[in-house]
Formats: sequence, C-alpha cells, structure tokens
Amino acid sequence: MRVRTAILLLLLLAGAAFLAGLFTMRRFGEDQFAAAIELRKSDWRKAVVHFLEGQREKLNLLIKQHDSEEADEAPEESTLKVLVRNDREWAKRVWDDTMRKNLRSFDATVVWVFRADGSLFYTLANAEEERLASLPAALDSVPNLFARGKPPHFYFALEAGPVDGKHRRVVEVRGMPIRLPNDSEGKTPPQGYFLAGRIWGGEMLQELPMLSTGDDMVILAPDEKIPRETRVSTMQYEEDLRDWKGSNIARLVITNRSPALADVESQGGALFKALVIGALALFAVLFFALGRSIVHPLRTMINALHREDVKRLEVMGKQKAEFGELARLIVAFFDQQVTLTGEMLERIAAEKALRESEEMLRHSQKMEAVGRLAGGVAHDFNNLLTAIIGYADLLRTRLAGDAASRQSADLIHQAGEQAAGLTRQLLAFSRKQLLQPKVIDLNRIVTNLHRLLQRIIGEHIEIQTAPEASPACVKADPGQIEQVIVNLGVNARDAMPRGGRLMIRTVNIELGPGEPVGELAVGAYIALEVTDSGEGMDEETKKRIFEPFFTTKGPGKGTGLGLATVYGIVRQSHGGIEVESEKGKGSTFRILLPRVDEVVDMPDTVAVAAPRVAGGETILIVEDEEIVRELVCEILRADGYRVLATDRGSEAARLAGQEKGRIDLLISDVVMPEMNGGEVARCVREVAPRVRVLFVSGYSENDMADQGLEALAFQVLQKPFTPSVLAAKVREVLQGDGPTSPKSV
Repeated sequence: MRVRTAILLLLLLAGAAFLAGLFTMRRFGEDQFAAAIELRKSDWRKAVVHFLEGQREKLNLLIKQHDSEEADEAPEESTLKVLVRNDREWAKRVWDDTMRKNLRSFDATVVWVFRADGSLFYTLANAEEERLASLPAALDSVPNLFARGKPPHFYFALEAGPVDGKHRRVVEVRGMPIRLPNDSEGKTPPQGYFLAGRIWGGEMLQELPMLSTGDDMVILAPDEKIPRETRVSTMQYEEDLRDWKGSNIARLVITNRSPALADVESQGGALFKALVIGALALFAVLFFALGRSIVHPLRTMINALHREDVKRLEVMGKQKAEFGELARLIVAFFDQQVTLTGEMLERIAAEKALRESEEMLRHSQKMEAVGRLAGGVAHDFNNLLTAIIGYADLLRTRLAGDAASRQSADLIHQAGEQAAGLTRQLLAFSRKQLLQPKVIDLNRIVTNLHRLLQRIIGEHIEIQTAPEASPACVKADPGQIEQVIVNLGVNARDAMPRGGRLMIRTVNIELGPGEPVGELAVGAYIALEVTDSGEGMDEETKKRIFEPFFTTKGPGKGTGLGLATVYGIVRQSHGGIEVESEKGKGSTFRILLPRVDEVVDMPDTVAVAAPRVAGGETILIVEDEEIVRELVCEILRADGYRVLATDRGSEAARLAGQEKGRIDLLISDVVMPEMNGGEVARCVREVAPRVRVLFVSGYSENDMADQGLEALAFQVLQKPFTPSVLAAKVREVLQGDGPTSPKSV
C-alpha cells in the first residue's frame, strides 16, 4: 500500500472516528436535552394539574362558603327553612346579593338550589342566565347525582359548536346535599341540593392566569383531532371532560411552546452542521499537507535504498528534520549490518537452547513424578507378592504327593514370579530397587552378552559390537546393566521385524559445558551406544518412550516397561540417557555412566547357595503387614527356630527386655507407622548388643538411608522372596561373626 493511500486511509479513519464521535456527542446531547425536556415536561404537567385543580377547587370553596354561611344564619333564614316554607320571593330578595358576591369572589358562573324531590327552587347566574336557568334536560333527576355516595362533579356542553371558531364551552358542576342541622353524618335523606357551576371556554380561558409565556388552552370535541407538535421543546397536556354519566363530552388541551427552548434546539442543529463541514475541510487540508511533507521524503529514501545509494542518504542525513535522523539511522544500519546479523543468530541459538533446556526440565520433572507413583505402587505390591510367592512355595512342598494340587501351586508360584518381575521393573524405573554396585568393565559386559542377546533377538538380526580399546570402567550393578542392554536389544528387535543390524559399542568421552545430557555434570563418562536400523520414531513418540506402560506395540505384545526400566536403572546409577531417531532412519540410544579409575570387581565364579540348616535360635520379627509377618513366622518355625513376632516397634522393645537379651536375630521391616526399622534395631540393641539385624524391605538403599540406618550394621533381604531364600539368608546371618556390614540380597 502506498504511503499516500495509507495517509488517506488514516485520515479517513480519523475523520470517520471524529464524525462518529461528533454524532455520538450530538446524540448524547440530544438525549440529555430530551431528558431535561422530559423532566421539565413532567414538572410542567404537575404544575398544570395543580393549576387546574386550583381553578376547580374554587367551586368547592364556594360550596363550603355557602355551608358556613348557613351555619351563621338565623334558623328562620336558613336554606332548609326557606325550602320548607317554599318562599321563593324571600329567597330571591335576600339571597341574590350574597350569591352574586360569592360568584364573583370564586370565579363561578351559576348556582342552583333544588328541593328534595329534585325540582328547581332557586337559581342565579352572572352570565348566560337563560341557558343556565336549569340543568340540561339530559339530567333526569338531581337526586340521582347524589345517590352515588360522593358529591357530584361533572361537565355539560353549553352549546353544540365552538365559539368564535376556536373554543368550545362547557360548564363544570359541583354540588352538596342540604341536610338537617344535626345530621352531619348523612344518616337522614337530603332535604335539598345545592350546586354551583363555572363556564370553561371562550373568553374565560383567555382570562385565566396561565403558568408561563407560550401556554395555550383550548377545549375540543371528543372526536376532534388534536394538533400534534413535532418539536422536542414543545409540551402538551390533555384531559377528558366527562358528563354525569361518565361519557366523554369534550377534551381540554394545554400546549406550551417555549421560544427559548426552541431557539436552543435549532441552534444546536446549526452548530452540528457547521462542525461537520469544518471537520471535512480540515481533513482535506491535512491530507494535502501530509502528502507534501511525508510522501516526498519517503519516496526519495525508497529510491535511494533500491539503488543502494548511501551517498544520497548521507545527503538527506544532513537535514535536521525527522527524516534526516531516519536517513542517518539507515546509514548506521548499513555499517552495522554484519554485526547485527551475528548477534541475531547468537540470540536465536541461545533461545533455542533455553527452550530445549526448559523442555528437558519439564520432562525430567514429569518422569520423576511418575517414578514416585510407580515406586509406591510396586512397593505395596511387593508385600502382597511376598505372601503369594511364599505360601505358593509352602503349598508346593506340602502337596508333593498330589500332582494336580501341586500343579496349581506351581502356576500360582509362576504367576507370582511374573508379577514380581513387573514390580522389579517398576522399582527400576522409579530408582527404588536395591542395587549391588560394583566396579565393572562395560567392555566385558557387552562381550559376554553377545551370544545370549543373539539367542534372544533372533538370527534375522545381525549384532555387531565395538568395545572401547581402553577399559570402560564404571560403578554399577552388573546385573542391572545387563538388563539395560537386553531391554534395548529387545526394543531394537521389535523395531526391525524384517531383520536388520544392531550395533553396540562403548566410548570414552569427556562431557563439556556445551554438551548437556539431562542433569549430568561436566566430567569423564563411558558412553554405551545401542544403534539399530529399524523403523525409527517421530518426535511425539520420542517424548514419551520412557514413560511406564507407554508402548507402540499392539495389544498383548508389550508391557510398556522395558525402556522405563532402562531409564530408571541408568538414573539410579547416576547416569543419563538420550535418544536420536528419525522416522525410517533407525534409532540410537546413548547411555552415559560416570567413568571410574578403580580396579574391576567382577568375580567370574557364581556362589552356590548353602543348603537349609535348621536351628534353635530365637528370632524377633517386626513387620506391620500381617500377611507377610505370618508367612515369615511359619517359615522360620518350620525350620526349628523360636519366633517372637509383633507389628509395632514399642512392642518389640518390650519383648527384647522380657527375653533379657536372649535374642539372636532381629528381622524387621524398614518403613513402619510407629517406629522405623532403624529405631527398632537401636532399641533392641540396648538390651541385646550382639543381636544381628536383617532388614526385609522393597525400598532402595537411598530410601533406607533416609530412615537413618547409616550407623547400623545390618543385612538386607529384598521383597518378594521365597521360603528357601529367606531360610538361607537367616542361616547366613546367624552364622556370621557378629553384627555385619550392610549387604543386600
């Protein structure tokens, strides 16, 4: 988009916004003006109603004045007495002056006095006497007016058409009954009726003291159209005038046309039009001015940039205006282009490294949380599996003569061992399994596993090994490292269903500051690399491969714990693991373990388990899981030992005190509710210093260290175990020279 077009659009947008604001303000002003007018109209209508009520109240005052004068008259001169005497001459002579005076005082026109039967007794009018001599013929009987319970108030038309072509005239009538002097509550029938009337219309309307300048009052026929006013500043009031039957006979209309408000309304519209025209003119001037002051310099700079004419820009840079400063900045940018590009590339690389580090941290925290959950579940299952495997082993021994039952016991034992294998994998992933770390040479491990691994993964896959020329010594559990290699080999086999090549090699490397692998520190490491030519993985799969129970295999073809076990063993061995893989290009798992410069401690011979030997020693068992405690008691009692058992540490201390130190072996769980295994061992050794300690647990050495067992001499038996393993371990501990150093089985 060209700058001139952009300026035009911006000005149009600004103009549209200004006009919208102007219209909004106009609308707002009109609303405020209308609201003020409505408020004024409301006040005006209230004033009109008050004014009309005040005018109409004069008839009531006239009636009340007559009533009060009646009370002051002598009894023989009262209206009631005059009606009884039917003395119309006396009434005409005495009442005329008083009535005329009252009519003038209260702006009334006529009075009527009727007998109780409704016949006219006396009337007096100061205008239109002939027409007002009696009430209209439509009024059937005067008593009907007072039969409704309240004083009558109604209108009747004085003539059929309007007077002087403009005003229709009506007569307003109010009245009261004439009662006996002592009948103020109206318990007796009326003795007569007093009514007063007033003409509305004609000259009378012109003579009324109106509310303000501009008020106009007319009386129209019910079907006559009322002229509507369109100006906001004009106010109008309407009221229907009804006869004694409730029928509408006329309409009173009061209109107020305030010149001041009308001027304000018209001047506001003129001002608004002037503002709109002025705004349009201003925007036109701004458009041409901005085009001259902005577009021309920009066009010059664009041409110079297209031609890379830095000299032209330097000439423009000598100007003191903003475009001169912009030209100087562009020249400086050309001078620093290479430097800026390098800094941008470095920043992009740093941001990428930061994102990768954050992703690795989130993944590490996720794996840590899943590992804690898996470890807790596996530990609880180990207690159950200890009982299942143990009792299944006892059943196999007791049912030796019953082949069918023996087979069932074998199947239970086999299922328990398979479940124990799964829990060991979970513990390995969560880094809570018991390890026996030794200084080993990874080269020897890889070489010795070659033949076994070939049998496991099949002949359709070629296995190649490339050990490091120098010793690749690390400190780890050799059995667990073998498990890592086997699991990676099986994973590679599943990735190469039609065959392929598997390469296993070891490499001595130095990890520098710029080569992070997980949370590993800078230093010397041995890299164990397992590379396959299989199907490879996409990025989403790579992010989840170490999660427990995650698998890309079909149902029934994998537990999803193989790589999770690898991850746990490597992390528990203070190492790190990373994966390089692309879809269709195979995968490489690289494991880094800290290199050590110690003598290799890997015996080539395998110790033969000692046969079970019965004994009569006293053994104290402390285990909070009842099913495990009962199993251990049954196994040891069958071997001839004297067994004491409890589920609480405090009870164990009491039993040790009872035995006065005659306890040869303490078998205790490590984590218990009341006292942990270390606290129980210390309490028992206070009364039996030479007692040997065997901890039975499914926790790792790190977790056992958290229980404060470092200063104790003890041995460890890992759950789950079989009766024969328990018996052999107990015999081994009892035949030792004294309290032993920590050792696990």
